[in-house]
Amino acid sequence: MRQTLRSLLFATLMVSAAMMTGVAATPARADLVIEGRAAQALHCSAMLFLLSSELHDQGFISRNSRDTAQRAALVMLDFVPGTDEQRIRAMEQRFARIMNSRTPPQLFKEYDDTAKWCRKTFLK
Repeated sequence: MRQTLRSLLFATLMVSAAMMTGVAATPARADLVIEGRAAQALHCSAMLFLLSSELHDQGFISRNSRDTAQRAALVMLDFVPGTDEQRIRAMEQRFARIMNSRTPPQLFKEYDDTAKWCRKTFLK
């Protein structure tokens, strides 16, 4: 059952990330407030998910590498409270916030600066 939910979440986030690329979208509202370590996990997860999608789309990484990175992003997302639906909405909202506030080079630099910490903290 958990694997089925994870697969559904993965598919939904893939569609959301694809829709966010190059499109200004209205952020979805999450039903809960995410703070502290959970907010950090959400941000790390969203950055990794978006970057892996973009790197794959640009031909820099293989589909397998993208999928591995996005599975890792979902593991990070397990640190975020709420239902799967709430986490999907929170991730969509974070995607929109990231895409509306950073250029791709800024996002790559931010992730490069924080990737080691994100891995160490959320991928134990």
